Amino acid sequence: MVMALSSLGEGQQRRLGLSIVILDMGSGNTCRNDVDYAKRMIDEVIKIDGKKCPIIFKWQLEVDPKPPNKPLDKDVFKAAYEYASGKGYPTTSSVFDELSLQYLLNFPVPFIKLACNPDKYCLSKYVPRGVLIVASHDKYAEVAAGAVQWLACIPQYPATLAEYEMAFTGKELASGVSDHTPGLDLWNKYKPQVWEKHFVLERSDNNPDSGVFALTPDQLKEVIG
Repeated sequence: MVMALSSLGEGQQRRLGLSIVILDMGSGNTCRNDVDYAKRMIDEVIKIDGKKCPIIFKWQLEVDPKPPNKPLDKDVFKAAYEYASGKGYPTTSSVFDELSLQYLLNFPVPFIKLACNPDKYCLSKYVPRGVLIVASHDKYAEVAAGAVQWLACIPQYPATLAEYEMAFTGKELASGVSDHTPGLDLWNKYKPQVWEKHFVLERSDNNPDSGVFALTPDQLKEVIG
């Protein structure tokens, strides 16, 4: 039987009323394809969290991303996975092609993430039965296999809170969101049960994933500090 994502860390949720937070750690751009920098990112989150909140680290694995995105080195992902696991934090990844998916399936992960791109939903047919799929969507679509948890998403970066509220009901936004809005307005208003957000140590013109839609350490403190 597949466990719903919302049941992960449910003890912490009952005690603190906290959502599951999926931190998108990005591709090769965000961590600079540097193991030490990836560990710094993880350490910063752990320092802020102190095991108060169910947090899942989620990277991006893609063989040939469109520039300026850079592919995440597999050795960096493996090192980050093992480092976070040693600290008691689960790790997974978005996948954008079959090779990346097959690589990710070598690791025990809480779920497989599919981005808000219907062209990529076909990857679900390669996901073994019993493995949870979490998929961002701006409209529901069929996937070929497995159990699916959907996260409401506006695929543009950045997106506005108004765009989310025009596309989704309040109930949907309180259930699960892949949040591309600047700041914490969506979080503060809906407190989604599952909340995905890009995370960066600092903003950089060289990193397309570090715009105003990305969560900084100070903002993370506001959420779980």
